[in-house]
Amino acid sequence: MTPQDNIFRKISEALLMDYSSVYYVNAVTNEYYWYSVNPEFHSLSLEQGGDDFFRNIIRDCKKVIYEEDQHIFIEDIQKENLLNAMKKGSMQNIEYRLVINGVPVWHSLRLIRGFEEGDTDYFILGVINIDDEYRRREQEREIARQREVYNQITASLAGQYDTLYYIDIETNTYVEISSTDEYKKLNVPATGSDFFAESRRSIRKYVHPEDQDMIIRCHYKDVMLDNLKHRNSFSVAYRLVVNGHVKHVRHTEIMASDRKHIVVCIENIDEEVKARLELNETKRKSVTYTQIAESLAAHYDLIYYINVETEHYLEFATHKIYGELEIQEEGDGFFATAMKNADRIIYSDDRDRIKLFLDKDNLISRLDTERQLVEDYRMVVNGGDPQYTRMKISWSSDRTHFIMCVENREEDVKKEKEHLQALNMANEIARRDSLTGTRNKTAYNEYEKELQSSIDNEEDLEFGILICDLNDLKLINDTQGHKVGDEYIRTACRLICRVFAHSPVFRVGGDEFTVILRGQDYTEREVLVSGFRRQVEDNVRIGQGPIIASGMAEYQAGKDKTVEDVFQRADGRMYENKNRLKEQKMLRESRSMKETANMKTITEERRKILDSLYKSYEVVSEGTYVYLCDMKYDFSRWSKNAVDTYGLPSEYMYGAGDIWENCIHPEDREAYHKGIDEIFSGNAAGHDMQYRARRTDGKYDVCTCRGTVIRDLYGEPDYFVGTIRNHGSQGHVDTLTGLRNQYGFFEDLDSIIKRQAEVYVTIVGISKFSEINEVYGYHFGNRVLQLYARKVFEVTGNTGTCYRIDGTKFAVISSTSTWDEIQRSYRRFREYFREVFQVDDKMIMLEVNGGSVKIDRFDIDSQTVYACLNYAYGESKHRHQGDIILFYNDLNEDNRQRLEKLHAIRASIMHGYRGFYLMYQPVVDAQTEQLVGAEALLRWKNDEYGTVPPDQFIPLLESDPLFPELGEWIIRESIYAAKKLLMKNPDFVININLSYTQLEKPDFVDMVFRILEDMKYPPEHLCFEITERCRLLDIDLLKNVTTNLKARGVLIALDDFGTGFSSVGIVKELPMDIIKIDRGFVERIEEDDVDRELIRHFAGLASLFGAKVCVEGIETEGMRDILQKFHVESFQGYYYAKPLLLDKLFEWEEGK
Repeated sequence: MTPQDNIFRKISEALLMDYSSVYYVNAVTNEYYWYSVNPEFHSLSLEQGGDDFFRNIIRDCKKVIYEEDQHIFIEDIQKENLLNAMKKGSMQNIEYRLVINGVPVWHSLRLIRGFEEGDTDYFILGVINIDDEYRRREQEREIARQREVYNQITASLAGQYDTLYYIDIETNTYVEISSTDEYKKLNVPATGSDFFAESRRSIRKYVHPEDQDMIIRCHYKDVMLDNLKHRNSFSVAYRLVVNGHVKHVRHTEIMASDRKHIVVCIENIDEEVKARLELNETKRKSVTYTQIAESLAAHYDLIYYINVETEHYLEFATHKIYGELEIQEEGDGFFATAMKNADRIIYSDDRDRIKLFLDKDNLISRLDTERQLVEDYRMVVNGGDPQYTRMKISWSSDRTHFIMCVENREEDVKKEKEHLQALNMANEIARRDSLTGTRNKTAYNEYEKELQSSIDNEEDLEFGILICDLNDLKLINDTQGHKVGDEYIRTACRLICRVFAHSPVFRVGGDEFTVILRGQDYTEREVLVSGFRRQVEDNVRIGQGPIIASGMAEYQAGKDKTVEDVFQRADGRMYENKNRLKEQKMLRESRSMKETANMKTITEERRKILDSLYKSYEVVSEGTYVYLCDMKYDFSRWSKNAVDTYGLPSEYMYGAGDIWENCIHPEDREAYHKGIDEIFSGNAAGHDMQYRARRTDGKYDVCTCRGTVIRDLYGEPDYFVGTIRNHGSQGHVDTLTGLRNQYGFFEDLDSIIKRQAEVYVTIVGISKFSEINEVYGYHFGNRVLQLYARKVFEVTGNTGTCYRIDGTKFAVISSTSTWDEIQRSYRRFREYFREVFQVDDKMIMLEVNGGSVKIDRFDIDSQTVYACLNYAYGESKHRHQGDIILFYNDLNEDNRQRLEKLHAIRASIMHGYRGFYLMYQPVVDAQTEQLVGAEALLRWKNDEYGTVPPDQFIPLLESDPLFPELGEWIIRESIYAAKKLLMKNPDFVININLSYTQLEKPDFVDMVFRILEDMKYPPEHLCFEITERCRLLDIDLLKNVTTNLKARGVLIALDDFGTGFSSVGIVKELPMDIIKIDRGFVERIEEDDVDRELIRHFAGLASLFGAKVCVEGIETEGMRDILQKFHVESFQGYYYAKPLLLDKLFEWEEGK
């Protein structure tokens, strides 16, 4: 073997260590060879050779080795060091950092022994990359260091407490970290499988009886998690009884940083309690004029006693319950502190004035001539609304101290505003029609004068006048009574206001209305008037709904000298339309008479069968009106009581369905008509509906009508039989529970509001009751409801009245209970159904939810109260794990105005959506930044409340029966705007948010496509956004609705992706076209790598499910630039535009 072969053999042996390069060095001559390793092919490549290894490597060191490591490397690489290491048989190892592509990477240079035993002529050096290994070692050292620090902190903190428990939230297991000798005497287990259950058992043994209920409630896991939901710790004090001695302790709950564990600390606070009692006793003995001072101080919120020379001060406040004057704060440097606080809490418009007033020299100077100084200002606390405040300053009797008194004047100022508001309201009422709520003749005359003034001044003016006159009002009043006539007028008014939603409407006569067309309505007057007349003609054709003649005329500048000129032209056109409508009605009635003449006459045999069947049904239908129709001849027999009550022609009638329809309230006829058509066309086997029916005195009863179709031997419809239950005449008792029912509830509520009696109204209901029916059957379920109702009645006692209002929901109206008493009763009530509720021989656990509202304002109606109750109940059920929710507690606005505000919003809906309008926020293509769509956003504006954001009224309205009607108006208005945008932009898509109450309506999908058909709008340019609250619905219902919409082209988007409930689960279950990523994920995207990665993953997830991505909240150019690199299709945010009115959106698009 040649020497060269010998070299390669030994180098190959060295490569077994997986080095990246190898140096072969002659220890005598310093000659060397440098080989690099190709690990893939297990081969060597000669990279370099030289005559002096040590000189060359020190030279190259300064080029490639990290600067901080060069000194150590040069020192260790000396030849003598390497030879000594070889002689000793030790492994020489030098760790250093190579700079590769500008980045330091850890390597190790290792000495390998000579060729044979005692061979020191040659040696081999191997280089290996140890960067990952080095960083792992550093990480382990850092973890060990942190663990040592944490152990020291834990030991230090644990010494402050009698005992600490470390609890696993998921499994409930726990371990005692430390415990004092005193606490060990209680023999409480140090570990266990269920901390919460075992703690409650220990509490009953060792906690003072008066504190047990309170502390047991704290030891339920859901309560503890709720306590720590918005804070890191929660504490409560109570008393232990140890060997007959009472010990005061503090129980503290702390959420661990991993959010998976809770630390519970028990601390002896005997000394703290004793010190506090001694301090209070000292105060009591030391105050010599307490009674006088407190009676004077009761008028103020705060009193400051300030030493003028030293500026030392005491802050006093009156105890809210006991009326005692207590020291709240003590300190030095009052005036410097006051100046700092002024910058923080004084309203900006008042700040400079108050700081000048509080100058010490200013106060001394002014108090030389004035007995007392008084200054009013506004104070802002915790970012809330400005609070009106008054400050009074005077000398103490010895003229060494200032006495400053501060009082909150919010109530006084509010009363002054209410007085002014009452004057304005009185003025408004004088200009409102009492029947319809629209403006009256007086208001019209004032408006006419304003228009006339503009004409006289030759101003540039555009307006039109629409005259509306009701047909058949006199006939209705004469034949059906004035109550029916009044309802006819109101229905007509609602139709006018709904069509001409952006124009003032006036009732100028008994059956006459005037509309002044301005702005958008004037621009679109031809379309609006044409649509209005088509609606009226439809009413004539189907024989239901108001018949309103109309005529419209535009103001012609230069030709019309007065408003009356325009009015007269419109009036003439109205009478032309009135005559045409009369002709159409006569033609319809003529056709109806012919159809009646052609009607088949029932045979005597069929009539006898009808009578026989009727008598059979009448026997078993006590308390209801019976009807039976022979569907072959459309011949019916009705209950004699129904004939007398509602003024029907006879017990026996042809076409009874149409006759009865005329007795039904106009607002309920469409649903009734649709149901009857379904039955007689053979598409339905029966119906079960509720509507209002008019008695002979003109008043309406609430009725429940149930009917079913009986088929003949051939499967053809033969008879239609049913009952009508009149809730207005049969009392208000629920037959299952014996409690008053929902009709009694609303009757009592209306009476309470009329009497202006302050009460609490509470709803308590059962979650997931359907599961009980499915497992045990409906009979057992009814038994549960009866026992549940009995418990509601027992808990209420003499404090209120109980009602069963809807399925598993019960209500209580209480005039004597306080909110604290209601909460206590509810907690006991809820605990009863969780632990000891037995039905027959079965133990049942029920989950209870509760919502409450206090009625102390009375310019509202019962439906408004019920909407607020349903909102509070929904919050309890979906967001607060069944804790009772008081309606006042959860929205950031003035409590006293909230009911009135909701009442005003409901009135706006019923008066043609007055005050509601839509704004549109553009959606742009992510790459071209061209307009591709817009999101329709609802707004409401009112003279009294100003513009109210939707998040302050949508959550309340969602539970109101009126909301689906508002939702339909939003869809129509949005599509109307989208049609205009679609003409200019063929790719335009309108986005509309959906409420869960809209999706719950069985006819929602049909309503959508009816609107699309009426308005000739392509469904593929409509996108519905499923909001977070929609996710509260049953997933199968959501899937059914979205699938039906998508099947006919409508797009579906998931709004606020990544927030609230499991968005990924929703995307997986439902067919989504678009995922809208919430703005919360992009706020910090410019500086936060994690947020950028989240967006990237969200986009990938959307692609996985075949959905496109829209990112909301784009506010800067930097956000846009980053997101354009991701797989995102569209953007929305203030960087492009805020929500705009429709005309401004057109201008914005033109500008781009």
